[in-house]
Amino acid sequence: MRASNLVLAWLLLTPVAWGLAEDTSCIACHSDEDLFDADAALAVNFGTDVHAEAGLSCHDCHGGNPSPDLAEDLEAMDESFAPHPYVGAPTRDKIPGLCGSCHSDTEYMRRFNPAPRVDQENEYWTSRHGVALAGGDVDVAVCTDCHTVHSMRKVSDPDSSVYPTRVAETCNTCHGDAQSMAGRTGSNGSPIPTDPYARWQTSVHAAALLEREDLSAPTCNDCHGNHGATPPGVDSVAFVCGQCHGREAELFRASRKHEAFEMHNELLAEAGPDGCTACHEAPQSDVKIQSFIQCATCHGNHGIVRPTLAMFSGLPETPCDFCHDADSALEGMSNEPEKILENHFAVREELMAEARASGITDAAMFDWLVDRLLLLPDHRLGDGEDETAPLRPEFERLYSKFRIGKTYYEYEDPDNGGTVRTTITRCGDCHDPSVDPNKGGTAFVTKLQKLTMLTGEAERTLLAARRGGVETGEASAHVDHTVDAQIGLQVLVHSFDPSPDGPFMTAYAEGVGHARAALESGAEALDELQYRRKGLAFALIFIVAVLIGLGLKIRSLPR
Repeated sequence: MRASNLVLAWLLLTPVAWGLAEDTSCIACHSDEDLFDADAALAVNFGTDVHAEAGLSCHDCHGGNPSPDLAEDLEAMDESFAPHPYVGAPTRDKIPGLCGSCHSDTEYMRRFNPAPRVDQENEYWTSRHGVALAGGDVDVAVCTDCHTVHSMRKVSDPDSSVYPTRVAETCNTCHGDAQSMAGRTGSNGSPIPTDPYARWQTSVHAAALLEREDLSAPTCNDCHGNHGATPPGVDSVAFVCGQCHGREAELFRASRKHEAFEMHNELLAEAGPDGCTACHEAPQSDVKIQSFIQCATCHGNHGIVRPTLAMFSGLPETPCDFCHDADSALEGMSNEPEKILENHFAVREELMAEARASGITDAAMFDWLVDRLLLLPDHRLGDGEDETAPLRPEFERLYSKFRIGKTYYEYEDPDNGGTVRTTITRCGDCHDPSVDPNKGGTAFVTKLQKLTMLTGEAERTLLAARRGGVETGEASAHVDHTVDAQIGLQVLVHSFDPSPDGPFMTAYAEGVGHARAALESGAEALDELQYRRKGLAFALIFIVAVLIGLGLKIRSLPR
């Protein structure tokens, strides 16, 4: 028992037992809360620091004699101590150099990593932070602001402040703080906003990283760099986005739109403060833009929400019209029962009347209907009354794959906590589709709408056949190919080429071919279903007739 008590006492008194570094003159004093109050936590936390894991301790950064014999002796902080002259806590302008004294030394860093990066400090001095620090602004970010001070973790550690899922939060510590950003301007001279993190949280990138845990999804440093953090320039955005979206970037750089952007940037530079008004009348003159920044001009930068068909101008009156249409878009190939079509248009008119009664019109009606359609009983499983029931598979696929979305997105204002509604960039913001449909997105949206309707019609036809027990494997494969074609068309929009022999129209024709094959197979499947039902009905009638005959025969027999 006595031996056990001695072991327990040793554990309680040993710094390592509390996660501290090895016992040194620094630890002996700086872990004493009576002497250093809250700062004692610095020594305690250091036990989990990546430097402590590598066998380093306080004196490796702060200098001084680490001998435990000098724990209560000021000689421990000897500025002339040859192995580690005491330097104490460095000022902010000295921190990059202090970290770089090890991290820029290839020979030293190879003790811990056979292939170390030793360019971080050099990169830092090229960044917006480093340039500002060199100019005397000590309030900009330095190494310890991102990596912390005494509790640094490996980048691969989920608890690290620079782990992919936490990078944006770390950057937001400064960039989301109005006081820290006060008076600071970007490269174009405009104030640096405090809402990039709030916008990013609404983006497809944040959804992939935080919700689906896809660590390859981009966060701040993937676009801006980390140690050499600098926003990408006007001419390099497509290359930055192209790291992941290679096909889109290649199409854009080969398109006429790329040349037009470069030309307009030259004209804007000549126009000066007049901007677009120097050459254009409304609606183009109303566009507030300083430069055309390739991908970001249409998709934005931080609030890159999921691109949808709502980005086009020349949209149909309602999102319903992407799957159902009363016109001749199906060119006589519709197999839907008249009763179903009548129900659709009745529901459509009822919803539109409800919107108008609430003062909702035009784009606002389109947006309202996008949400409202998700709640319709015909689009949900079950009895249709439960609005929390999952969507029908065929509707969910059409709704998600074909990207029927809204013309705005919302995020929380970091300064006042209010909700900010931001309108997405649409083709009609610069181009008037009534003047030239090929430049307003109408040429693209009408083809996408037609292919969506063909696919939706095929989906519903095959669903009816499958419910009747008819095998539809081959037709379903054509529907899958049509869906793939639709997704491909959304990429090929970046060619900005609606010509008959262009890549967009070529892929569209291929998709229509698969859709028509699916519709034809669906019609055959429905015919087969009708044949089976008629055969079953005939068999039932025959059986009933035989039974009646037998009954009559039995009744006629003598008792």
